[in-house]
Amino acid sequence: MPETFPYTSGNYDQRSLQHERRMIAVYRQQALRGEALQPLANACWRAASFEWVLYGDRQTVRQLWAEGARALALGFSKRGATFDPSPDQYILCLHLALAASGERDALAQALRLAPNLRDGALRNAQAFRHSRTHFHLAEAYALTISSVVARRAYEARLALSSAEAALATDQSDWWEGQYPSPLEAAWHRSEHLAVCEAVRLMARALADQGAPPTPFDRHEWGEELARTMDRALESLLAFVQSSPNHHPKLYVWLPGIALCNLATQADLAMEWLATRSELPSYQRLPLPLLTLSEQQ
Repeated sequence: MPETFPYTSGNYDQRSLQHERRMIAVYRQQALRGEALQPLANACWRAASFEWVLYGDRQTVRQLWAEGARALALGFSKRGATFDPSPDQYILCLHLALAASGERDALAQALRLAPNLRDGALRNAQAFRHSRTHFHLAEAYALTISSVVARRAYEARLALSSAEAALATDQSDWWEGQYPSPLEAAWHRSEHLAVCEAVRLMARALADQGAPPTPFDRHEWGEELARTMDRALESLLAFVQSSPNHHPKLYVWLPGIALCNLATQADLAMEWLATRSELPSYQRLPLPLLTLSEQQ
């Protein structure tokens, strides 16, 4: 159970959860007027992490992720004056919706924005003008999800092209300019590249499924995803152990939960998760929060 979760302090977590609950209540009222949608989503994200390590309540965690996804999807749909339509927030919306395992309305709402993401729905994201990699990833991620949902191989091929563009346009100096701490800059870049790699891998697998006579080997693709997750989680463990700051959002690695849920829907073999679940690096990818645990 989460009471043995490493790198946390019970008193800190309890106080923090109480604070996040208060802030969620405030933001919910503001969200009724179409305001504070991004603060609400981020408070839900933080609260979900504290809920998990304190109580291990899967339903509550998923409800908070779902609420965060709905808030961001609404923000992107309405695009009010106080909402920043940036690619990182769009990617977060997809992460939250997938991790919530059943938040279909928010996911469908977000995916309707997928066509021409780089020049359309995200065009006002000033902070990312010099980082095309985020726009390419947002497009690749959305197309990959659409390909999984609709089983359309042509979207997987488009997603593969966008994911490769995301990797090709990544620049280390952009990350160094965003974060004063070199450790944090390196981790955020590492996380971004891991998501790009995982999305590219799934797009390739989905394109492969639609290209007979090549047989689709779900175990081969699953093992490739496992290696990507290994690298990402080892990098995460190294970061949280070496950083002097506390990172409660990383109690549970949200992108990993979302991507593993997507891979399960894409029919990649996921048995490797059970064999790795006791590794220190995998403590931030809890099996009970994954959809595959419901299929066993």
